Amino acid sequence: MVQKEYKKVLIIFSNFYPEISKNLVDGAESYLQSKNISFEKKSVKGSLEIPFLLSKFKNDYSGFVVLGCVIKGETDHYKIVRDISFKKIYSLAYNESLPLGSALLVVNNYNQAVERSDIEKKNLGEQAALTCCDLMKSLDE
Repeated sequence: MVQKEYKKVLIIFSNFYPEISKNLVDGAESYLQSKNISFEKKSVKGSLEIPFLLSKFKNDYSGFVVLGCVIKGETDHYKIVRDISFKKIYSLAYNESLPLGSALLVVNNYNQAVERSDIEKKNLGEQAALTCCDLMKSLDE
């Protein structure tokens, strides 16, 4: 079986917490580069904007990696951001059969976000890219 050439992966990341975003993007980029998969990046201010770009570019890329962070605060606002973001992202992915890996972190505090995003620790950006690539590969089988 001949392996299909991938067009490109789109990394969409929320830059609301720049250090967390940088860690997640570094992990995703590192993985994609190690597999010689080309990619582009698009930044949005917050997690609620990720589904907008995912919808806009759903036909232009072979796969998608969404990255961001929602940290619990003193109010329930984080629940709204979390719930809407995940619902829209996964509705699009499932309804459109989009190969998508997600490291949209939902954490209780900033330290948890650093732990999960750090490329020397849990490196969930890399895991999201790996998931995207696995799903793209499954479409070829």
